[in-house]
Formats: sequence, C-alpha cells, structure tokens
Amino acid sequence: MLEHGEFRVEIKGVVLHTWPVGSFNRPGLLRYQRGVLDACQPLSRWVLFEHPQNVAAVTNDAMQALGETYQLASENGCIAIACEVGPLFKDTINKSFQPILSIPLLASDDAEELDAFVQRHL
Repeated sequence: MLEHGEFRVEIKGVVLHTWPVGSFNRPGLLRYQRGVLDACQPLSRWVLFEHPQNVAAVTNDAMQALGETYQLASENGCIAIACEVGPLFKDTINKSFQPILSIPLLASDDAEELDAFVQRHL
C-alpha cells in the first residue's frame, strides 16, 4: 500500500515540532512515527508539539498507529504531547489517547492553551 501524508520536523530547544499535511493512512503514519523517533534521538527529555491544524487527518486504519507513535515517544524521552488540531479531531484525540498514555496529552484548537501547556512541561 502506498504511503499517504507528508510532514516536516523541526527541533526548537527541547520541543520537537511536526507539521503534518494530508490524509495519513497507516503506512504514512508509520513513516511519520519513524521520522519523530529519528528526530528525537539527540534529546533525552522533550515535548512533542504537532501542528496538523486543519490540513492533516488520519484514516481509521491509522488511528491505532498514531496511538502507538505517542506510546513510543513516551518510551523515548517524550514528557508531554501537544496537538494543534481543529475542533473535529481534538475530542477524538483526547478521548482516544489520554487514557492509554502515562504522560500528559492535550489536543486543542486554542494556540494560547497549547503554548501554556508546552511551557508547563518544559
């Protein structure tokens, strides 16, 4: 199956920012997962800050891989996850993944709330 979805990664201090674009299927999400895990290697404690906004989504078959990505991040030094999403996905992400993670997760469409969340966990 072809990979769908593109992303850009940038480290700013101890915050790993990602900018996903497009509709991610499972193979595309697994490529994203590898990109996040590769990028975090130089960091020991870090925050994942995703910025999909309204320009990225995950297919149903990719939702499980997204949860796996968050769990693997937490096992590799990630101490919190912020996800800047539109109102359609914020409830889905919070309800699906907060219960399975041992680190804080906030999906929101409020930039100030997300920035405050990230600052609290630095």
